[in-house]
Amino acid sequence: MFLALCGLLPLQGKTYALIVGVSEYGSLPKDLWLQYPDSDADTFAKFLRSPQGGAVPEAQLRILTNRNATTQAVRDAFQNFLKTPGKDDTVYILIAGHGTVDASGAYVLLYNSDTADLAKSALPMAELHNLVEQELTRAGRVVFLADVCRAATIAGQKTTSLGATVAEIGEAPGEMLGLMAARPKELSLEGPEFGGGHGAFTYSVLKGLSGAADADHDGFVTAGELIDYVTTEVPKLTSNKQHPRDLGNMENGTKLSDLSKPGIPLP
Repeated sequence: MFLALCGLLPLQGKTYALIVGVSEYGSLPKDLWLQYPDSDADTFAKFLRSPQGGAVPEAQLRILTNRNATTQAVRDAFQNFLKTPGKDDTVYILIAGHGTVDASGAYVLLYNSDTADLAKSALPMAELHNLVEQELTRAGRVVFLADVCRAATIAGQKTTSLGATVAEIGEAPGEMLGLMAARPKELSLEGPEFGGGHGAFTYSVLKGLSGAADADHDGFVTAGELIDYVTTEVPKLTSNKQHPRDLGNMENGTKLSDLSKPGIPLP
């Protein structure tokens, strides 16, 4: 699953991105590892680096995958790296990987998370909500992409119950575009059939931003067009098994990518 975020084109200001993709987990058996969140993260970063995605410089990107995506590293990125953006700036947050629940609440699993002690080692969804809300008080716009339900069961708990908790993040005040990979009781699918190896959700986001979502053919992909494309395309790709949802209140006309500029190749 995946939480998270893209190349908006604000009228002024800079673009920053925190991109997290965890396929490997130090405390999980390999049969519970995921295949493609790290690839999702790396490809999304390539898009943001491209002129089409805003030509975001390396200093304004924080990419955390696998061993580097620890709970503390994600906290540090929110509390330090994402303190820089101001009211004229746009922030993308993409989180892809496992999520789970226990009797105390819902969590995002990072590389060092221990399913025997989630409270101390994982990132509570409530804390993520607070971190995103804090970011909305600093930055002008936030794009939040969440994909955290890629397996049916972790530590004996069904991950499909995470959806309602993630949706609460969309209630935070501020200008935000949020996209969740699936409905509350659905799984988020990944596989080689999605762009050679991606999650269906992230692949659709990338295809949409690269031009497939430009419904009015004006040379730009807007927030509203991306929502329409992803929520229509993912069910097609997954034989109607997965249905993304949108959150937040970003204006539909906000431009996310400029198709007159070069992007990245996608199958």
